[in-house]
Amino acid sequence: MKADDSASALREEPLLDIAALRADTPGCASVIHFNNAGAGLLARPVLRTMLDHLELEANIGGYEAADARAEQVHDFYAAIAELINTGPGNIAFAGSATHAYSNALSAIDFRPGETILTTRNDFISNQIAFLSLRKRYGVEIVHAPDHPDGSGVDVAAMAALMRSRRPRLVAATHVPTSSGLVQPVAEIGRHCRELGLLYLVDACQTVGQYGMDVEEIGCDFLTATCRKFLRGPRGSGFLYVSDRALQDGYEPLFIDMHGARWIEPGTYRPADTATRFEEWEFPYATVLGSAAAVRYALRVGLFGGGALGGLSAGLLAGAIGARGALTVAAIGSAAVVIGLVVSPVSRLSRLPSAMKDEAAETATPGEPVTPTG
Repeated sequence: MKADDSASALREEPLLDIAALRADTPGCASVIHFNNAGAGLLARPVLRTMLDHLELEANIGGYEAADARAEQVHDFYAAIAELINTGPGNIAFAGSATHAYSNALSAIDFRPGETILTTRNDFISNQIAFLSLRKRYGVEIVHAPDHPDGSGVDVAAMAALMRSRRPRLVAATHVPTSSGLVQPVAEIGRHCRELGLLYLVDACQTVGQYGMDVEEIGCDFLTATCRKFLRGPRGSGFLYVSDRALQDGYEPLFIDMHGARWIEPGTYRPADTATRFEEWEFPYATVLGSAAAVRYALRVGLFGGGALGGLSAGLLAGAIGARGALTVAAIGSAAVVIGLVVSPVSRLSRLPSAMKDEAAETATPGEPVTPTG
């Protein structure tokens, strides 16, 4: 465990061949791309894999093409499993991280008065989902306070709430979308394991730029997308489901004939693996492209180091050259890009006061500070 105690411990950064990586990325020829936190630029192997499969579908038919590429489709699960240190049977494909997150929430049989314990810094869609559950089922949403030093949630206070409230679900986002703050998800997970609490982690902004180990985190569910730092296609993501959650019978609210078997009138049996969280219809070109993206990332090496770590920084650096440099601000333990300037790189010791003032003005006492995108 590294000093930040967050399961985002950085692996030793490999020496990257920036010229080769840029040559593998068609978009580098025409744009300087800052929006990796939104969607990364596809690498050629990803693009080629998807186009090849679409051509195969056009030539022999969609069902037949899926059968012909069954082995490569199965590699999606193996590749993601290798990426986050789990088994292929613990992985489900999802159309997005939000789709995966909603599926995980739907598996929990919430009752009126039960508690969802979460943090004040989060992705706004997650908080909206919690509000929807409160509206429909009468659950209570409790937000653990932030640590006074600004490093993220106060884990000791959150653990005290776990003991006093016995929440039905504990939920945390590893890196909230709009700040770059890195939450101590592994430390939270240790308390959840000690108390036997269900734990959901949103790793949408960290998979692909930080090393990820679900065993270290200790979560029951983890959600992520493939389109950001993995540089996979849009419309792709995954859900990790722990062995414990599978054995305890967690399944999505709406399960279909892919996720379950109709064994007799009035009875069905869910799949033994996380595929119970999938649906029968699949975007096979997207699944294959996602597998290619993960294999590419594993081949060139995973990298950490803040909002523009490793490969993304290298792709940028090769294009920016002498045109300017990045000004970054530290928020918690992460570096966040503020803008492109013409002066040398400046690393600020704290968030500019104007940004802190803006955040404070938008916060409501007792409610979470949630990003707008």
